[in-house]
Amino acid sequence: MQKKNQHFRHLKHVNLLLAAFFILFSTAAAQCAGLSYQGPTGFIMTPSHLTVPEKQVDMAIHTRMYNVSKDSKDGMLTSMALTFSPFRNAEFGLQKTIDSEANAHDPDPTVNFKILLPPIGEGEFSQIAFGGVFDANPNNYHTLYLSVGGLGVGWNFGGNPGGMANYGKFKKSSDKPESVMLLIGAELPERVAGERGYKSRYYLDYNGDVFSLGWRYSSHRGFWAEAAVQSKTSYDDFYDYKPFILGLGANF
Repeated sequence: MQKKNQHFRHLKHVNLLLAAFFILFSTAAAQCAGLSYQGPTGFIMTPSHLTVPEKQVDMAIHTRMYNVSKDSKDGMLTSMALTFSPFRNAEFGLQKTIDSEANAHDPDPTVNFKILLPPIGEGEFSQIAFGGVFDANPNNYHTLYLSVGGLGVGWNFGGNPGGMANYGKFKKSSDKPESVMLLIGAELPERVAGERGYKSRYYLDYNGDVFSLGWRYSSHRGFWAEAAVQSKTSYDDFYDYKPFILGLGANF
C-alpha cells in the first residue's frame, strides 16, 4: 500500500508539471531549438552547437520507463530541465530526474553550461560550442565537451568506480565510464531563421553509449513535443531502460 501511495504521489507531481507546461505554452513566444534529455540545448541525448536565445528560458520534461529487475515491474524516470541565457551565446541550466521507485533516493541533480566560441568561416560547421555537465553526486562523473556543427568529443572526469556518467559507455571491466567519447548529432530538415508555423524535425544522435532516433514537433510560438527510440545502453546494470522517450518543452 505504501509503494502504491508513493507511486501515486509521483504521478500526481508529474501531472502538475505537465499542467504547468500547458499554461506556459499559451504564453511562449519565441521559436526554440529544444533541450536534450540531460538539459543542454541539443538533439535527443547529445548537446548541439546552439544555445538558448539571449534573455530567454527553456524548460523541458522527459519521461521514460525502465524494468525493475527484482520484481519485473516497470519504474518511471522523469527528467525536468530548465536552461536560461543571461547573455548572447551562453546558457546555464539545471536538471533533475525523479525515479518513481527510488523515493528519497532519487538521482542527484546536474548543472550544465554552454558557451559558443567565435565561428571559423561560414556554414553550420563553423559553429563551435564548449560546455559541461556536472553531477551533484560525488560518485558520478562530470563531462566537458566540444562540439563543431553537431560533431563533438567529450571527456569524463571525477567520480569514483561504480559511478555513472551522462555520456559515454560504462566499462564493466574497470567499473567506470570511458574517459573520452564521440558526441554526434544531426537534425533534418535544417532550421531556417525566421520560419513560422508548426514544423516536424527528425534527429539522429549518438552520445558515446546509445544511438537515438527522434521526432520533434515544434512551433514558432515556442513549444515542442518529441518522441524517440534508442539502442540498448551499457548502463543496464543500473537501469534496464525501455527504448522509448517522450518529451515536452517550452521557450519563453
